[in-house]
Amino acid sequence: MEDEEKAMEILVSNTEAAHSPSPTHCCWLRLRYLAATSVVCGCSCLGVMALVFAIKAEERHKAGRSKEAVHWGARARRFILASFAVWLTVLVLGPLLLLLLSYAIARAE
Repeated sequence: MEDEEKAMEILVSNTEAAHSPSPTHCCWLRLRYLAATSVVCGCSCLGVMALVFAIKAEERHKAGRSKEAVHWGARARRFILASFAVWLTVLVLGPLLLLLLSYAIARAE
């Protein structure tokens, strides 16, 4: 009876472990979602490159090549940050340049 209970506990713990997402899987999945978001919300050409690198990183991770996965993941993060930085720069500098242009035209008249 006691052996059956231990076997049942082991079976339940193995089943729970199989269904719970691992932190590394969550990290790679989040990286891909962030890259896809950078395509839509950021500079799309940099976002596409970030998405390509994020998928490469996830595939390397699934293949068990962690060192390469970390390398490609770091490249994807850099492109994600660059995509959002370009988008924010255009968002801030666009109205600022229009204001400067209107000021320059007003001063010229």
